[in-house]
Amino acid sequence: MPPQIPHPHLPANPTLKLPNPPPTRTALALLITLLPALPLALPAAVPTVAINEFLYHPPDDRDELQWVELHNPSSQPVDLAHWTFSKGIQFRFPEGTQIDPDGYLVLARDRAAFLAHYGPDLPVIGDFSGRLSHSGENLELSDAQGRVVDAVRYRDAEPWPVSPDGLSASLERITVHAPAQLPENWAPSPLPPFRRAAGTPGHPNASRAPNLPPVVSDVAFATPDPDQPMPVRARVADPDGLRDVRLAYRVLDASLAYRRDAPTAAAAADWTELPMTRVEGDDRSGTFEATLPPQPDARLVRFRILATDATGSTRLHPHPHDARPTYSVFIGRNTHTAQIPVAHLLEFGPPERPGPSLRNPPRSHRRNAGESSEAGEPSRGDSALILMPPKGRPIELFDHIRITPRQGGWKVRLHKDRLWDGISTVNVLFEHHPRYLLSEHLGFELFRAAGVPAPKSGHWRLWYQGQPLGYHLTVEQPNSSFLRRHGRNPDGDLFKILWYGRDVVAQHEKKNNPHTGHDVLLETLDALGRTPGAASWDDLQRRFRTDLFASYYAVNMCLQNWDGFFNNHFLYRSPGQDGQWEIFPWDLDKTWGDYDGASPKYDWYTMPLTLGMGGDTPPRSVARFFGGGGPFGGTAWWRPPGWFSGPLLAQPAFRQLFLRRLAELCDTVFTPDRLELPITRLERRLEPEVRFRASLYHPRAEDHDVAVFRDHIDSFRRQVTHRREFLLKSLHREH
Repeated sequence: MPPQIPHPHLPANPTLKLPNPPPTRTALALLITLLPALPLALPAAVPTVAINEFLYHPPDDRDELQWVELHNPSSQPVDLAHWTFSKGIQFRFPEGTQIDPDGYLVLARDRAAFLAHYGPDLPVIGDFSGRLSHSGENLELSDAQGRVVDAVRYRDAEPWPVSPDGLSASLERITVHAPAQLPENWAPSPLPPFRRAAGTPGHPNASRAPNLPPVVSDVAFATPDPDQPMPVRARVADPDGLRDVRLAYRVLDASLAYRRDAPTAAAAADWTELPMTRVEGDDRSGTFEATLPPQPDARLVRFRILATDATGSTRLHPHPHDARPTYSVFIGRNTHTAQIPVAHLLEFGPPERPGPSLRNPPRSHRRNAGESSEAGEPSRGDSALILMPPKGRPIELFDHIRITPRQGGWKVRLHKDRLWDGISTVNVLFEHHPRYLLSEHLGFELFRAAGVPAPKSGHWRLWYQGQPLGYHLTVEQPNSSFLRRHGRNPDGDLFKILWYGRDVVAQHEKKNNPHTGHDVLLETLDALGRTPGAASWDDLQRRFRTDLFASYYAVNMCLQNWDGFFNNHFLYRSPGQDGQWEIFPWDLDKTWGDYDGASPKYDWYTMPLTLGMGGDTPPRSVARFFGGGGPFGGTAWWRPPGWFSGPLLAQPAFRQLFLRRLAELCDTVFTPDRLELPITRLERRLEPEVRFRASLYHPRAEDHDVAVFRDHIDSFRRQVTHRREFLLKSLHREH
């Protein structure tokens, strides 16, 4: 993390009592002009009791830790009996509730959970009903007569701070002497080193100030070519008058990330300050400009604006506690000729602790329901992704992101409001077998062609810390952004189905809503288990998107995805009592005729249509007589029926739907003619990458690597032809 320029307006003593001077009419007039048109009742200029801080999105969706802090800025106690929150959350303060002069009171969603997390010595009351929206809403406090005392409409996107949206920070009000509706009157609380619900409940805010610092907005700049200057403009306003506006910047040579001492070297990079000159306006409001000096090729420039008013209050913009504490520009030229994007992963801060494998996490990394996703997960990142698209298109920069090393690759976490191709988390993989980089991408393409929501996939030519690594597979992580992209409500329950669990809860890893546990899953399985194979068709249609499940299992049959019935998929249930289950594919490496090395020529085409169905048993395997065979008995590819696939595929009406859908796919998307184009495109796009990678690691074997690559491509064509023939014959026998 870069060194932070100190806030001169923050008190050194967190318990310092600050004066409460009334704002001038001029100040109020200017502040009100900054307000958006909000359908909120406007309280008094200085509320009797202020909504002072709140945590609306704790990490890992632990909504039981939500809270709202009230502050009494006056010198007299305030009786809160019968005061209410009626918008955003619901709560009526009981008799005897009082808030002391210059005191604080925290209203918790779950008082017991709050005290267990933050400690027992805090002024807290609860529990409130409802929950604070993760995306923003109106929050309104009224007195015993129903008059609005204070109100705020917050949002989870700029100009509101971003780090309170699930990254650990709370929203802190800077001053009670400016309206709560102003986004600029709120700042993120300090971020802890690792993700956990934070904030300053029951204490003065870290960003507390006697008056509102200057408001910085409309920051404008354009990425220059190398060796060209870069003008930066910003609108700055303050009713107390502006004393000074400056631009602070630092230049990170991308080669800093290549060094073993990258964190130390990057942190030591000096900040340079430039005065910003007013080009329009007056001493209280205007447009200011500074010009960054020319920079050579391959430089990352980070900058922020420091504005100080006549009283000495200073604002750093962006805020140093936010997810992106600077603006960022990458100066460079996109001259590469590859047919796939060239990606540079640069880490300027301390490297993250390696996470579990992107494929099969070791047991030490497996977690129970409700636990944090990753112990010691940083609250924000100091890495960058520099993406150079083909054909010389503009370079894309994603800065202050997290890059987590994993066995087999990296997990690249972007900011949810700055996505790449609609994706917030990208898995970057190079499998131990080059074929998997091809088979997985083609598998996802087939799912998408069949109308099944599937992760986006593709390939990057990767450079990591300055070292060329050759082409890698990219796969979108199913998460909230994935759900939104497919028109699904991210408030629904998302489960990742693992291979190593031997009971329902252990095998179904909850990816969100940890507070709700596995109840909805267990209830569904209980209903299916009461009448195995004969479950009411009407009940199945009520509980499941049966068309989607039928398509998913049908594509599995086309791909011979033997690993995708019992495990290796995601389950999603839309929210509400009438929510329905859906299924999404995952981990498609061992498909297209591959089963754990037992088919070296990928000429296996005969996976039966009963796989995954309740009552299916392992086939006899010669390997069993020599101490081999699969982990569940029989052949290496056999898996027991899945928790959902077993009862669904054994239900007569659903099975007929599945068989009809499989026949449709064999007539439409799973044909040699239909798949020749994506296979050929993949071949043309990646053969140059095979040569490039060979030149890096074993240049004398380049022709051999290309020959192996072409054999893999041809095996996909053979799979389509011969597997389809087997499916059509099997479907004929079914009828």
